[in-house]
Parts: sequence; C-alpha cells; structure tokens
Amino acid sequence: MDKLGYSKIEILVVIVLLGIVAFITINKTSYAFAVDGKEAVDEVKYLIEVQAEDYALANTTLFEETSTTYISVDDLIEAGYLIGNEEGLLTDPTDSSKNFNDKKVKLEYNEKKNDVTATVVD
Repeated sequence: MDKLGYSKIEILVVIVLLGIVAFITINKTSYAFAVDGKEAVDEVKYLIEVQAEDYALANTTLFEETSTTYISVDDLIEAGYLIGNEEGLLTDPTDSSKNFNDKKVKLEYNEKKNDVTATVVD
C-alpha cells in the first residue's frame, strides 16, 4: 500500500497527546510564582511590628505609667510610620476588601534595655 502521509486518526492522536502534555505542564508551572497567602499576611504583620517598635522608641512617653500599651495600625499610618492606600487603608494582600487598620499592636517596653517588643493582636 502506498502511504504518502499520516492518516487523520494518527494526526488526531498526536494532537490530543500534545494537548494533554501542554495542559499538565501549564498546570504544574502556573503556580511556580504564586505567593502563599499566609506568608504574605505574615510579612505585612512583621512590617507592622517593626514600624510599631520604631514608633514606640520615638514616643517613650507612651510608657510613663505602664510598660505595656496598645496602639492601632491607624495610629501608625497617621504618624507616617506606615503608608496606606488612597483611602488611608492598609489592605490585606490576600483579600483587598479586608484591611489591617482596626488591628491592635501590643507594645512592651523594657526600660533596662531601652527596647520595645511589638506584637500584632488578632
């Protein structure tokens, strides 16, 4: 039998196999650069804590009566230690409808070391 090319069935099988391989490859690599949501939120909380420590060291009058006090993320934004969006909101990186502005930050002052420890309170 003279065969001058491939049959339609052979071409169809090759196209289907290439499609399956392409689908698997794209599906596996599309998440390669995705950021873990929890990791992103943890990084924002860390940033808040670092800036809260700087704010507290610049304003040690917060600790005149007690060694532990609370401030809000709004206080940090108003003081210029954090930058919010156009509305002044520090948004959640995983859900832009949520924000961190109402979160409280616990500040603990160690007078002997002149050090402040900040913790975001959920």
